[in-house]
Amino acid sequence: MATLRIPDATGGRPVNVRLEIAIAAARAGGDALRLRAADMGRIRTKSTAFDMVTEADIASGVAVVRSVAASIADARFVVEEPEVYSLAGVVRGELDDPEVWVIDPLDGTTSFIHGYPCYSVSVACLSYGQPVVGAVYNVPADEMTYASLGEGAFLNGRRLQCASTEEIRQSLIITGFPYDRTITLDKQLRVFGHLMREVHDIRRDGSSAIDCCHVAAGRADAFWEFGLMPWDLSAGVLILREVGAVITGLNGEEWTVDVSDVCAANPVLHTELLAAIQRGLRG
Repeated sequence: MATLRIPDATGGRPVNVRLEIAIAAARAGGDALRLRAADMGRIRTKSTAFDMVTEADIASGVAVVRSVAASIADARFVVEEPEVYSLAGVVRGELDDPEVWVIDPLDGTTSFIHGYPCYSVSVACLSYGQPVVGAVYNVPADEMTYASLGEGAFLNGRRLQCASTEEIRQSLIITGFPYDRTITLDKQLRVFGHLMREVHDIRRDGSSAIDCCHVAAGRADAFWEFGLMPWDLSAGVLILREVGAVITGLNGEEWTVDVSDVCAANPVLHTELLAAIQRGLRG
C-alpha cells in the first residue's frame, strides 16, 4: 500500500499506518464483544426506551481506544459511549480536529442483546471532519472491511466494487429504523412503503456500518436511513466512497459529519433512489 499523507494532520502520520491501527483497534473491540456475548451484564437505556447500552458496549469502547492510544499517545477520540473517556484515560476530541478517532464500539446493540448475528465495531480516523481511514468489523461473520483515502476498499483482503445496478426496480435496498421513533418513524415508514412499490426488495439488519459495507461489497445495491450519528457513518462513508459509490444527504448535499439522513448507491442508481425517497417524503 502506498504511503499517503494528509496535509497538516497531527504528526503527519501516513494514512496506511493509521489504517493498520484502525484494523487492530476494531478487532480488539470485536474480541471484547465475543467475551461478553454469552453474559452481557447490566443493560440500561440511553436516549429512548429503544436505545440501549450494555457493559459490552463500554468494554469494547475501552478496548478500541486503548488499542489506538497504544500506537498514538496523543490520540483524541469521539466515542458513542461517554464513559469510555474516563475509563480508558483518553482525551475527548472534536469532529473538526486535524486528527480525531471516531468510534462506535457496538453498532447493533439490540441485535447483540438478542443474539441476532449482525453487529459491528466501527473505527474511523477523521481529518478536519472527513474520514481518511475506516474499518468496520462484522464480529459474528469475522469480516473486516476497511479503506484508506485514495487506496480503495477491501473485505478480508479482497478489493471491493459496488454493484452496477442502474434501475431502481431491480435494486435490493438496505435500511435501518431510528431509535427515536416518536420523531422519525412515521417519515421512515412513509418512505419505506413508497420504495416497496418501486424497488425489488428491502432489507433491515440493524447495523448501519454493516449496511454500508454490504453496499460496498455489492451485496446490496443501495442504502438509506434517517437519524444517524457521525460514529455510525464515518468509517462506512469512506468505504463507500472508495468503491465508487455516492453518499449524500436527502437533499443531495455532500455528506459531512452534520448530515444525519443519508442515501448511498452507485452514481446512476443514487439519482433514482434519491428522487424516489423525496417522492416518499412528500407522500
